[in-house]
Amino acid sequence: MKEEHTRDEVRNLILNAALEQFMSKGIKEVKMDDIASLLSVSKRTIYELFSDKEELLLEALKLLHERTRSEGKAIIRRSEHILDIILNLYGLYFELLKKVNKKFFTELERYPRICQRNKERETKNNKKFLAWIELGRKQGLFREDANFEVLSYILRRDLEIIFTVNIKGEENELSKYTPEELGRTLILSYLRGISTPKGQEIIETYLNNYNK
Repeated sequence: MKEEHTRDEVRNLILNAALEQFMSKGIKEVKMDDIASLLSVSKRTIYELFSDKEELLLEALKLLHERTRSEGKAIIRRSEHILDIILNLYGLYFELLKKVNKKFFTELERYPRICQRNKERETKNNKKFLAWIELGRKQGLFREDANFEVLSYILRRDLEIIFTVNIKGEENELSKYTPEELGRTLILSYLRGISTPKGQEIIETYLNNYNK
């Protein structure tokens, strides 16, 4: 590493390297020594910027969320309607899943501060999702007769089950599929079920374009 790097530049280099290592190998597998060696810096330099591994992980996750939020805003800006937003945001999420070691998600559960932050973020995201569903209903894309609060709870529960398939070492009939394959199937089935004929037509167009 070049000596002329500023403190902020060094911090960003460490965060980017740590995030890539955590996501590709899992959190437990990555040691502070590994990151120091990868960047050719001393471990002391890392500890001057981050008090411990949990703080480094917290800050790396913030970086990940900033990236995905930026990409999400770009999707929202270019989308014509709410169903377009939902489909493409889930697409973004499932593409991210392909790049992440499955151990990464379960190992996050060992860090109380991160679990608390994730719960807060989940609550905010659920409120936003329900607001989008209501907007989609006004746009004639979603059915009027569905209880979306109940359906949203069921969706979150099923997604949680899907993302832990194979991670905990339990063999079942879904073990041969990746979380991305399972999640995409669930989301599309869910959206088809709550959509009007107009909404279902949009979903089919999305699928045709995705497959191409």
